[in-house]
Amino acid sequence: MPRPSIADRYDQAIADSFLASAGQGAGGLPGYLGIELVRFEPGRLWCRATIRDELLTPFGNAHGGVVAGIVDHITGVVVYPLLKPGQWAATTEIKLNYIAPVKAGLLETESSVVALTNRSAVVRGEVYGADHNLVCAAQGTLTIVDPRPG
Repeated sequence: MPRPSIADRYDQAIADSFLASAGQGAGGLPGYLGIELVRFEPGRLWCRATIRDELLTPFGNAHGGVVAGIVDHITGVVVYPLLKPGQWAATTEIKLNYIAPVKAGLLETESSVVALTNRSAVVRGEVYGADHNLVCAAQGTLTIVDPRPG
């Protein structure tokens, strides 16, 4: 039996719940990094992140760990509308290519699911600077975890 496609697995209600809760202000690390979810489509997610001066190095660029945190978040969240109820995803590998320095201001991001099975997902992420130039390209693997019987 063929696997369901990404479009077949997509649950708009889950995407909408993520967007609604993001509108109430993200907490934890995503909130600290200023990440805002903007829009979902099946297997795709667009976000924004605001880089504040306090996230800059003494040289005026965002630390690579700030960008890595943003990428880890956007490449994880994109899979949730594709998961079965109770499943969750954990990043098991991520590769980032830093292309240009990141300054304070608004970043735009896009993440897309490249491949999805019942146990893993491969996701791409791109981060664009204020002038719409690509500043980071990434690819990650997520392990999909089933709920524990209980």
